[in-house]
Amino acid sequence: MQVTQSIFREYDIRGIAGVKFEPELVAEYEKWYGKFPGINITPNISEAIGKAFGSIIRRKGGKKVLVGYEYRPYATDLRDAFVKGVLSTGVHVDSVEKTPTPFIYYLTARLNYDGGVNITGSHNIYFYNGFKMMGLNSTPIYGEELQSLYEMVVKDDYEVAQTPGTLTLVEHPYETYRDYVAGQTKLQRPLKVVVDTGNGTPGMYIVDFLEAIGAQVVKGLFLEPDAHFPNHVPDPEQPQNMRFLQQAVKETGADVGVALDADGDRAGFVNEKGEMISGDDILLLLARDVAKRLPGHQVLFDVKCSQLMEEMLPEFGMKPLMHRTGHAPIKDMLRKDTDIALGGEVSGHFYFVENYTRSDDGFYAIAQVLKILSEQDKPFSEVMKFIPARVRTPEIKLPCKDEVKFAVVDKVKELLLKKYSGTTIDGVRINFTEKSWGLVRASNTSPYLTIRIEGLTTDEVLHIKNEFADVLDPIVEIEEKLNRHEVASPTGKLGFL
Repeated sequence: MQVTQSIFREYDIRGIAGVKFEPELVAEYEKWYGKFPGINITPNISEAIGKAFGSIIRRKGGKKVLVGYEYRPYATDLRDAFVKGVLSTGVHVDSVEKTPTPFIYYLTARLNYDGGVNITGSHNIYFYNGFKMMGLNSTPIYGEELQSLYEMVVKDDYEVAQTPGTLTLVEHPYETYRDYVAGQTKLQRPLKVVVDTGNGTPGMYIVDFLEAIGAQVVKGLFLEPDAHFPNHVPDPEQPQNMRFLQQAVKETGADVGVALDADGDRAGFVNEKGEMISGDDILLLLARDVAKRLPGHQVLFDVKCSQLMEEMLPEFGMKPLMHRTGHAPIKDMLRKDTDIALGGEVSGHFYFVENYTRSDDGFYAIAQVLKILSEQDKPFSEVMKFIPARVRTPEIKLPCKDEVKFAVVDKVKELLLKKYSGTTIDGVRINFTEKSWGLVRASNTSPYLTIRIEGLTTDEVLHIKNEFADVLDPIVEIEEKLNRHEVASPTGKLGFL
């Protein structure tokens, strides 16, 4: 079968999903990402991917998998086709209606499924959809195994069962998840919370979840699922997507604001002053708490995280471990290295080992942060004062086509390493001083490059940014240029420059 190889990405399968897009929708896509690449995930392709996934599970001796889907355009068509493909291999399917990805992670591990899949476009705009896949114990299927799945689709190399698998609709899986989390995460004092789910699927569950752990939801923003995300893209890493939450926290006098991405595996936070808190600062808060019970263990963080990880984790009695970005390789590492007690990324993925399934979960992260706050009789902003101030850019996204972005980063890496020393576990991270650095890497999920810079002062950050701009500006495949005069300005197609 013919299929676009680029949809088989490092962490998951993701592409433009559907049957037909009208010209005005194509124009909307091109406003963000440049030339429309065409539809590359159809129901027929989804069925083929289901056959390949079922074949992988069956060849490993598996018999039953769990399948859910995030609420997006064409999601039910893709789900039905995917399930049809899985069943044809003789693997049984338990199907879940409209569910955040962490529920699939949790249920696959706790209920001993041989594998699980959530059909989701994650934080991408609504044109996208795809498949986050896992095997036994929610072990991620990614990297080389995803490429082998691609080869199976191209060659029509599937298991074909004489007797197809059976399909069962699983009812009330959320309650199983909620009752577990609420049973071991109760707030010590009630906290007033504002929540924003950006019209993503988590809005169906988050208020009940927060109330179950003892929080008081004083306002909910964009809780009703809408597959076109009319208010903002549900991506809590980007500051422009948090502005409604920041305003609502100040207006209501809430203790905290929380946000989730479209499929619920990432969380964002706002303090009582309406100030957005970076994901790496939240990881330090979680790490300081985990250190009370699991001292001496490692805390994993991605290459986009602050230099404060290296400085502060040893102060808590924990060992820092830098890792490449991405939920799948991080979860793989958590299973290989049992000395790791906690993991996190700037993007808002937080990975829990203690009392959990070594998976990323935005709901669970919110519960843990609220629990920590409830144990202290002071506001969120005061709780976070243990972290020194640094000047940081948000994640800067420079559009760059999927087909060339990794080659472009290789070129940037070569140019920068002629002048500086750096870390190359994911793109290139240059340390300019002991406390200042800059990163260039290719997104594994979308057509852009990621830039992040941190320093002690604005001048230091601008110096690094201009050093990067000198290298990046002449490369024609990079479709926008860094703002050389400000730490960050919200003028880029995809966010900040």
